[in-house]
This record gives sequence, C-alpha cells and structure tokens, in this order.
Amino acid sequence: MAMSSTRKRAGKVCPHQAAFLLDNWLRRLLQPPYKILAGHIKPGDTVVDLGCGPGYFTITMARLVGAEGTVVAVDLQPAMLAHVRRKAARYGMATRITCHACQPTQIGLELTSDFILAWYMVHETPDPGAFFREVRTLLKESGRLLVVEPKMHVSRAGFENQQTEAEAAGLIRLAPFGGLVSRGMLLGRA
Repeated sequence: MAMSSTRKRAGKVCPHQAAFLLDNWLRRLLQPPYKILAGHIKPGDTVVDLGCGPGYFTITMARLVGAEGTVVAVDLQPAMLAHVRRKAARYGMATRITCHACQPTQIGLELTSDFILAWYMVHETPDPGAFFREVRTLLKESGRLLVVEPKMHVSRAGFENQQTEAEAAGLIRLAPFGGLVSRGMLLGRA
C-alpha cells in the first residue's frame, strides 16, 4: 500500500535556520498575511497560530486582534519561538502575543479560540486525526480553523485524507481556500 504524501512527511519540520525562507518580501507578495487573515480575525479575538515558525502570520494576527485580543504562537522549536518574541518586541506587539512550546504529539493548550491558523503544518504532524481532535477542543462553538497545505508536499489525495480526518474529529468544511501553490479549507465545529 502506497503512503500518502502526508504520511511520508509527518514529523519533519522546517529547521529554525531556515526562518529567513519563511519570512521574506517574496512570500509577502505571494501570500500576503493581511489579505489572507483579515476576514477571519476581529478586534478582541483570541487566536492561535499553530506551527508559527518565525511569526510570519503572528504579527499580522496581533494587529488584527488589537489591544484587547490575544495571539498564541505555537511551535515545536524553541528557536522559532525566540524569533517570534524578538519580532513581537520589535513591532510593539509583545503584550498581545504569548508563545507556547508544543510537543510533537500534543499542542497542550487550555483555552478556547475564535480562530486557529494551521499553515503548512498539518502534514508535519505524526497523527493528523489526533491533531484535529485536539484542535476541535480549542475552538469556540463559532470558532474557525484555516488549514492550508503546500501542493509540493501534500497531494490532492493526501489533502482529501486530511479533510476526512478533520470530519471524523467533528469538524466540518465551510469553504475551500487555495492558490497557485497551496490547497486549503476553512473548518468549523460540527
């Protein structure tokens, strides 16, 4: 039986030394954070950036939640979280952003959120089903989860498998999301 591309890549994360590749001017042209997030986040929200890396989306999320909101930046790598802390301080967003170190098999948060972003990271989890089950517990009843995966790492079949895992975890697909190099879905609680 052939493994899906999701299973082949599971557990492999981008090293912190590649942070500059994840946050640069070219990526801002191709994947503009404000344009992607603005319709999902409002002032006062509690939002989570899962697999935040160097904080490419985190700072924009902090601007969108405003002074009354909260952003939780989650990553497996302490060096990425240190990068986010420095960046948050540089942009005057440190009071809005909390960094959380997760484990490879568990996010480990105890909160409910209005919006969760999982950008290019579900394929890196060892068990997408367990991931979606835990994420569902972190969403408010009206909360939304945006999952986006890179086409170069996750095949259409692999992505459809992720959708099946999400549905089995009690999430429903609300809308597709995609682009030239990505495929994604906006999910909510069933």
